Amino acid sequence: MDPISIEKIRAMNEFSKSRRQQKLPTLSIYVVVTSVICLLLTSPAWFPSLCSLLSFFFLTTLPDLVTAFLLSPKCLFVISNLIVAFLVGESRLTPRRNDDQPSLVNEIHEEHVKRNMAMVAKAATEEVMVADHSASVGVVGLGEEVEVKEEEGEEEELHKRVEDFIARVKKQRKLEAKSFFDVDR
Repeated sequence: MDPISIEKIRAMNEFSKSRRQQKLPTLSIYVVVTSVICLLLTSPAWFPSLCSLLSFFFLTTLPDLVTAFLLSPKCLFVISNLIVAFLVGESRLTPRRNDDQPSLVNEIHEEHVKRNMAMVAKAATEEVMVADHSASVGVVGLGEEVEVKEEEGEEEELHKRVEDFIARVKKQRKLEAKSFFDVDR
């Protein structure tokens, strides 16, 4: 036999010994657990008085103690307060912050303010132009017609957005009212 095969055989023997040594603790754990389970299952035969005492405690004394505690005024007070706190937390009566609506209101308001400022600035410049160029009144009048049409289109768009917003708020209120009176939830 060559020296390489002898080393392989020795390595294999050492490996198998280490595997047996690793299996031994797990086997001992299984044996101990099995014996404890067997002792517990056969304990009524070994300790009949202890088993009767435990059954008396769990079947008669413990339920009496539990019902006496649960029906005490302090326990009922704590349980009712917990229920009230939960219902208030889940209630639909508390106003819920919808971050989309306030930002939309602010956005519409800012657009309205900007348009008003733009209209005031345009009116002021047009008055100056009319005073300086009294000869070209027809051209300024034509420019005013174009600007008035643009302003009307912007106002119609703003009006439409406001109406959509109002419709969404009304729909939300109806859903909240419906869910408030819905007792199936």
